[in-house]
Amino acid sequence: MTIHISNCGCATLPTEIELTRKNVNQPTAVPLILGGHSFITQLGNDPPASAEEQLRIVEACLELGIGWFDSTYQPERVALGKALNALGRRNEATILAWNYFKEFSPGDSVGQAEYYRPQHIEIILEELCAAYVDCLVMVSLDDPEENQRQEELLIEWQRKGYVRSLGLWISDPLLIERYRYQNPFRFAIRPFNTTTQDAPPIFADCKRSGWETLATSPFVRGWELDRRIAEASSRGRIEAESLRARLADQMLRFALFQDDVDRVIVAMRKVEWVSKNVASVARGPLTAEEQRSLENSYLRTPRNRLWELFRLTSR
Repeated sequence: MTIHISNCGCATLPTEIELTRKNVNQPTAVPLILGGHSFITQLGNDPPASAEEQLRIVEACLELGIGWFDSTYQPERVALGKALNALGRRNEATILAWNYFKEFSPGDSVGQAEYYRPQHIEIILEELCAAYVDCLVMVSLDDPEENQRQEELLIEWQRKGYVRSLGLWISDPLLIERYRYQNPFRFAIRPFNTTTQDAPPIFADCKRSGWETLATSPFVRGWELDRRIAEASSRGRIEAESLRARLADQMLRFALFQDDVDRVIVAMRKVEWVSKNVASVARGPLTAEEQRSLENSYLRTPRNRLWELFRLTSR
């Protein structure tokens, strides 16, 4: 199969970068991945970013040392491809893509994962304006035979150079045992945040099996962060914006500095979040006092059953 890449439209490059950057020649690599949900209106609590703001966000990430970019859904791949093409910096980016192929508009459903088919690699590369994708992620579905076929297809694309590495969404811990001794995947991906009480042993098992681990949803798409702020504010404990900054910092560091987490995927729909999140990384692991503060930041309520369902079945 021959891959043909079409020319992608470009947004106008902004003349100023709205970020805080130290006077260094090269940024230090930061173990964060810009989440693909930065580029859509769904699946997050922040207002959507305009095309120009998306371009600024991508540029800010590259300038501040975040070189990894997630693109789960079709509109995310298109937006990321346009931004990197406009910046002329595709070679600096490590891109993840997934088996979601529905085209949707603001307000529409984002759709479900599909089995990879032979035509999908050309679609993905055209959307990304790229000759290859750095990591192709597989979401396993219900049919074992179809899962085997899509796995074989990924391996073939990797052999042909269209894909550099493979990742697996760990929707079920049983998948770890399935690939323990014969594993074509480099990355294991799953949520890790303050609500995922079962995450530590699962991530530890992934590491023992030789996977690099990528954690998602440090703020539960912002909903858990908002919930904690609302609960604390209702008790009159602290001013909301001050609390938001502190909790966002602590929740990101909680996810990132777990023993068995290598990188964290986090969406950012405002360019100022990039420098703030990079600053959080620089602070390192939570102190004992910060850990206690995070644990006491909200009234303990029964875990949201919708979130429980979401984190096991959906990216």
